[in-house]
Amino acid sequence: MKWWSKGLIVGTLLVSAVGCTGANDETAGKTGTGSSSSAAPGSNATTKSEKPIEISWLSFDFPKDDGSIGQKYIEEKFNVKLKNIRIDRTNWKDQLNVFLASGEVPDVWLLWGISDVDTYSKQNLLTELPVDEIRAKIPELAAFVDEKNPSAWNDGLIAGKSYGIPITNLDGAYPLLPYYNQNWLKAIGYNEPPKTFAEFEDVMYKFRNNDPDGNGKKDTYGITGKGATSIADSFQNVFGAFDIAPTYWALNASGDLQYGLTTEQSRQAMKVLNKWFKDGVIDPEFITADGKKEEFLNGLVGTTTASWTYHRPSVQEQDKKTKSNFFPRVAGKVFGAEGYKGYAPAWGITGNYLGMGIDVGKTPGKKEKIWEILNAMYTDMDTMMFLSYGQEGVHYDMVDGLPTKKPEIGDQLKNMGIGSFYGLLPAKAMKFEPMRSPKADLDWRAKVSADVPMLFNQVKFILPSAGKFPDLSNLEKQYFIKFITGEVDLDGGFENFVKEWKKAGGEVLTKEANEIYKSK
Repeated sequence: MKWWSKGLIVGTLLVSAVGCTGANDETAGKTGTGSSSSAAPGSNATTKSEKPIEISWLSFDFPKDDGSIGQKYIEEKFNVKLKNIRIDRTNWKDQLNVFLASGEVPDVWLLWGISDVDTYSKQNLLTELPVDEIRAKIPELAAFVDEKNPSAWNDGLIAGKSYGIPITNLDGAYPLLPYYNQNWLKAIGYNEPPKTFAEFEDVMYKFRNNDPDGNGKKDTYGITGKGATSIADSFQNVFGAFDIAPTYWALNASGDLQYGLTTEQSRQAMKVLNKWFKDGVIDPEFITADGKKEEFLNGLVGTTTASWTYHRPSVQEQDKKTKSNFFPRVAGKVFGAEGYKGYAPAWGITGNYLGMGIDVGKTPGKKEKIWEILNAMYTDMDTMMFLSYGQEGVHYDMVDGLPTKKPEIGDQLKNMGIGSFYGLLPAKAMKFEPMRSPKADLDWRAKVSADVPMLFNQVKFILPSAGKFPDLSNLEKQYFIKFITGEVDLDGGFENFVKEWKKAGGEVLTKEANEIYKSK
């Protein structure tokens, strides 16, 4: 990739679109429209008599025309003039390059993941946003990061500096728990999910051998993976029982970062999986599976590991009404294998970021005004409600305490400036979750995730040499499958894998991971 100043840009850019929208924007929890102060701490809100400050705004799902009600709401509330930058999400990279080539840089800038932060900051297109400044200007966002995933502050650092405000992924703050087919559990004599690893293994074998679906055929399995697409999404609760996640970096006994797949815990977990595979407990098609067949929901396997959003009470209630093959799912416990504590992996709360263009400081008061707006979006109930749902009685009604879009509105809200374009931060604030998810769902989540030890990836920041070793992930996937199927022995063969992994680039990445981690 080559950039010619901030004006002329050519080349390619890897775009990652993880967690870009708020979940379930059309369902929400209990009512309440109390407003908090919209001004950022320490800032002085501009009076209406002063000339509006122009702010250019880059996000996705843009309104078709200027002058939408969402735009007018922000302009009138904060005495600004918004300039909407329209870039199609399906062709983001190319269109953004054309825009930047015109010599303009967005003032408020949606950054698709840490790769964007890295690329644009190194080209001097982003202004630095120190973590302490984010703490001062959006304190509720900072408090959420500190409470749920404090190491996440390191995720967005580039050469020790921060250039992006994390668009917090709320689901990433909660554990990926095991879920079981409750009917199958009862059929094999379990009134509740297994509480120990030994019980879990017993359940896996009985799901395979005891005809849990009662059809008289041996056509069920305990568990499956996604060998075709994702090591990270395969057998997560088994690896978690050995205090590891194969694609996460974690501190070892020496206090150094080590890649999960190369650890002794990973070898021990795969020995268990190899035994289960030989005994027929694992679906043999896990090698080519990608999860699209929904093996758990379609009754092939009896357990899965997933986000809470897929199996919460409201989803199960809807499935019960619409799916002929519905069965109740129950959240399980987290347990350790012998000698281990046991952890549940969690995605982490960082994904995409909001940045500010390098020129925001050239206009007096612009940066403070942006902070004022963003803080209100993240903390002020009135601002959130309007930018997320529109006007009550016109665009939505409160139904059972939830703002519910009027049927006649259809898909018009985006072109009204209501939703993702201005609403990225409102969709990511924990305090507003009761306006998006039923209370029963949130209460259930609190119950099943209480006191669950979680495992976060300690390396979500950029490793400078990561792009130099594109074949490393294929090497990992190949050995992952071969270890479980028994094609490669887990004793001598595992050491050979680690040596090959290091030679193929893993040693360089390990060195970089530790140097950067210890410098923070």
